[in-house]
Amino acid sequence: MLKNIAVFGASGFFGLPVTKALADAGFNVFVLSTDPDAEKALLPESVYVEEGNWMYHHDLKRFLQKVDAVYCCLSVDLNEKPEDFHAETDGLREILNASLECGIRRIAYMSSILQYNQVENEDSWWVFRLKKDAVNYVRDSGIPYTVFYPSTFMETFQTTYRRGKSVLVYGQSTFPVYFISLTDYARMVVNAFKVPSTQDKEYFVQGADCYKMQDAAALFVKYHNGARLKLKRISMGWLRFLSIFSDKYKFIAQLSEALNDNNEQFISEDTWSELGKPVITFNAFAKSSE
Repeated sequence: MLKNIAVFGASGFFGLPVTKALADAGFNVFVLSTDPDAEKALLPESVYVEEGNWMYHHDLKRFLQKVDAVYCCLSVDLNEKPEDFHAETDGLREILNASLECGIRRIAYMSSILQYNQVENEDSWWVFRLKKDAVNYVRDSGIPYTVFYPSTFMETFQTTYRRGKSVLVYGQSTFPVYFISLTDYARMVVNAFKVPSTQDKEYFVQGADCYKMQDAAALFVKYHNGARLKLKRISMGWLRFLSIFSDKYKFIAQLSEALNDNNEQFISEDTWSELGKPVITFNAFAKSSE
């Protein structure tokens, strides 16, 4: 049984719920950090935090010799450019190479259902091409793997789309999204590590509630349990104009266009059967938000 798990991206917005869930489930969780004190302040006390830089092969190899499995929650920053170093591909390759040397028995990786649904061609956004490459690196690593493709997280309305007392909506989505909570996603990741039969499998992770982005934003504003919020709509035309002057807004514009045009179908039957059904509804999430 897998017992000792290294988590990369452990204290990030998407990684922290998984780190906590693994620790709560009784796994020994290990984290490598260049600033252990800052990392420890964010993580459960039971998590082992070791000083080191995971971009240095000797640090990474020394660290991975302690664990059985690896969970990667890596991402592309809003300000990254195609020619930059990318944790999600360049960093991931370092992790995979060291994992092979250390005899890691399972690697789990978080991708996204939005990335999975993109048609790859010469005009594809470089971020989606990068994310597809990352999945292929995991598949071809020779290490037993599990890949997760979550839908849009409910919690993005607390961070990505929240600006003070406003909730932003970029453009108009054409299709509904099967929103999933980070709590339910983390529980499914934990269940995947508990069961040997989940190796060399890929799971689509969706919730039961589906709404178009603008409708979900309106529900979040309506049921939010805290300061009174207002919905603020930003047209894609205005967002494209801002993107002329800012790489950040260019990133947001391209991501929003993809999300608004993403015809997401429900394909999580097998995931629910093997890893458990989600229990948090969108309305319940909104009512619990502050």
